[in-house]
Amino acid sequence: MSTLNWGLIGCGDVARKRVAQAILAEPCSRLLAACRRDPGELAAFCRTFAVERAYEDAFELLVDRDIDVVYIATPVCEHLPQTLAAARAGKHVLVEKPMAMTAAECDQMIEACQEAGVKLSVAYYRRFYPLVHRMQQLIREGAIGKPMAVSAVTSTDAASDGWRWRLEQGGGGALMDVGSHRINIFTTLFGPPRSVKAICDRVVAEDGSEDTAVLLMQFTSGVVGTLQSHFRGSSDPDEFVVTGSRGRLLARPLNGTELIIESDAERKVEQHPPAANFNAPLIADFVSAITQDREPTVSGEEGRLTNQIIEAAYADAECWAQRP
Repeated sequence: MSTLNWGLIGCGDVARKRVAQAILAEPCSRLLAACRRDPGELAAFCRTFAVERAYEDAFELLVDRDIDVVYIATPVCEHLPQTLAAARAGKHVLVEKPMAMTAAECDQMIEACQEAGVKLSVAYYRRFYPLVHRMQQLIREGAIGKPMAVSAVTSTDAASDGWRWRLEQGGGGALMDVGSHRINIFTTLFGPPRSVKAICDRVVAEDGSEDTAVLLMQFTSGVVGTLQSHFRGSSDPDEFVVTGSRGRLLARPLNGTELIIESDAERKVEQHPPAANFNAPLIADFVSAITQDREPTVSGEEGRLTNQIIEAAYADAECWAQRP
């Protein structure tokens, strides 16, 4: 099997902490090039990860003929133009979440990649958690009876500055950033929603996007979902609960290893640790999709669905984050 040469566009926290190492550890991959506007930080990144080619301009990286795949880890406002350029250059695209500023932008990205014959995936890496797979199995087997509700609470203090809270760059706030991951798991377990209600507001911040978002959803399966997403929180409860007619599934935290299974009078605790590098299974799946010519597990359509739900929430909340 030939080696796939990767180009990494964006060398921020997620790239430094997980993405670069996940690419380096994948047996059929080589991290050939990286891009960052700041030349000093770009040089430091390339030294740290032994990256041969450094670009300060993303579009110069995209026309490098030796690059087969790009990982786009830039602010959300850059995802559409960079994906379109990558598709035109014949590069497969793995883009950070949320996929784009709007569902309409997602449609353009999907169409461009289909027309160019390249793969497109979105970095919802929690889809690969063994804990989530176990939840799917238990729900399918009826271990907690008929599913009735799903709920999640998540918070981060990482958005106290930077682009994530700026509407023009992130497209929204807490819901777009940390909430999108949980919405993706909701739809993985229970399919698309048929209704979305929301409150999104600045509770702590005086400007920027929402720091608090609360969603109420009903899925086509009948299950009711509730989601709380917060910015500027001092701690993250990272709670995820599925309630059924005969029990519950509890993950506290979702990013952890422990799954509590309550069924009738029985209570069990199982251990399902995620990969040491959360992004490693995502990278491995995308490489497999390219080499086996199949659809990635997290497809562009799946990324679009999450964006569509977020748009519906912003529209219902009638907040400043609603995009045209």
